[in-house]
Amino acid sequence: MADIAAGAGVSRTALYHYFPGKEEVLVAVVDELHARSLSEATKVLEASKTLDAALIGVIDAKFGRTLAAITESPHGVELEDATHRLTGEATRAAHNAFHRIVVKALGRYGRSKDADAVADTLIAAAKGLMRSGGDKHVTKSKFDARLRRLVAWVSD
Repeated sequence: MADIAAGAGVSRTALYHYFPGKEEVLVAVVDELHARSLSEATKVLEASKTLDAALIGVIDAKFGRTLAAITESPHGVELEDATHRLTGEATRAAHNAFHRIVVKALGRYGRSKDADAVADTLIAAAKGLMRSGGDKHVTKSKFDARLRRLVAWVSD
């Protein structure tokens, strides 16, 4: 908590006023990250002109941002594991909201047939695109290349 307080530029006492412990800080950060990625995904969808642009932008808003957070921190994998353990309900709600955005993107560009199943598959694939095996994550540029190939396959 001392490191978190120092990083936030507040005293430990002030931090404890808002958060009883580290886990609550993590939950608040994850909630904010979910809100930002969902907002960005919605903006990208609204601004997109093609299915490819919509899917690449929407998926990158969620998973590209997540990948960056994981790979830029020396404790990224550890934080990812703790996040799943501590924020299950909020993460499920964000996942469901994201799923609806992907379904909307597919429907907007004439791909409404089986849109739920396609969105589910795209999201599962995007999670896999971030990994190179085990706990290893790929670089953002490799993720981007994989994402472009996936979307090209879907939009064909």
